[in-house]
Amino acid sequence: MTFDEVIEQSKVELGEMVESGRLAIGIFYPHAPYELILAHGFIPTLLRTDSNIGGAYETSLQTFACSLIRNMYSQREMNQLPEVSGFIFPGNTCDSLQNLGDVWRVRFPEDNVFRLTYPVADTSEASIRFLAEELRLLSEKLSNELGQPFFDDEYSKAVDFMQSFREAAQTLYIVRLLVPDIITYSSLASLVRGFLSAPGDGALERVRTAAKQVVDESGFREDIERIRKGILTHQFQDIKLPPNLPRPRIAVLGGMTEPEAIAKIIEILPKTSDSVIVLDILSFGFKTVFTPPPDGSDPFSAMAQSILASPGEPTQEGLRNRVTYLKDLISNLNIHGLIVCEQSFCDPDEFETPSLEKAVSEMNLPIVRLPIDPELSDLSRLGVRIQSFLEQLESE
Repeated sequence: MTFDEVIEQSKVELGEMVESGRLAIGIFYPHAPYELILAHGFIPTLLRTDSNIGGAYETSLQTFACSLIRNMYSQREMNQLPEVSGFIFPGNTCDSLQNLGDVWRVRFPEDNVFRLTYPVADTSEASIRFLAEELRLLSEKLSNELGQPFFDDEYSKAVDFMQSFREAAQTLYIVRLLVPDIITYSSLASLVRGFLSAPGDGALERVRTAAKQVVDESGFREDIERIRKGILTHQFQDIKLPPNLPRPRIAVLGGMTEPEAIAKIIEILPKTSDSVIVLDILSFGFKTVFTPPPDGSDPFSAMAQSILASPGEPTQEGLRNRVTYLKDLISNLNIHGLIVCEQSFCDPDEFETPSLEKAVSEMNLPIVRLPIDPELSDLSRLGVRIQSFLEQLESE
């Protein structure tokens, strides 16, 4: 299926779950507490930008507001968002998303608006305690305002459910590292986004079926497990890639850029370009998929530790740690070049990119910056920039 068909399917499946009596909760930040939302009996749906939506934000947002929040606000103004019973906005991740939540409360007072504040730190005990308490407060508000309490049994099921998805999606990512021709980047992005948009049994089964199929076809079962363990534990020195992998091998890096956007750009390039881009390190893809599962007797502390252990997140790790992680990932996964995505008017992306460029240049790797907005308003030019970059690599 095409990406648009997958999104349409997820809308239908989400609608069917809502029609059956379940309530949906819209989330804007990919590192949200899925297990907590499921434990309350709600359906977490990661809201997505819509390239067909523009305008409608001008009455409440500045024109220089980041393209992500402009698109989300415009969808709500035009009643194009899924039917949800509440929205969870992140706090302390970036000013734009936090401000959007404040504006939303005023402009749409009929909506149930919740906030989860994240610590700007690593996985220290203080950070875990802080986020655990925030999760408890969020749980209480969900229970009080929407009338559905937190169920321990449902939480246990949710942990297993989300871990089944993550393990299967991790397999798909790793197989693309080894044999990218087995599954297209568009297919991988579609499977992951389809699940995050409507996390139900059907979406999970599609991801698991795809994972089983590509493992059987790849012939690298043992390598897949070893690489998965190395990425999850950050023990990159234990990762040994098979010899003679096709070159060049490109990774895509960025913050709140959707893998969908990268897939659409790749689709307008020659078919050989798809197998060249072997990995994305994006929040809506790799960073969400490789989040470790909650593990511990106290659900809230376990979920806090899980969320904070998501790899390479700007809101949760110091720049030095992220740069070190990036260097380790690139060198041990045999990456030959980097595409850095910059969400239009996104200050975190703009401020961090020079440091990433410097780190990559120290490794003598080529890098190209790609300014992207959710509407893909300059799709052809973006395609030309990537194609020129790939041609440069192939000539070296």
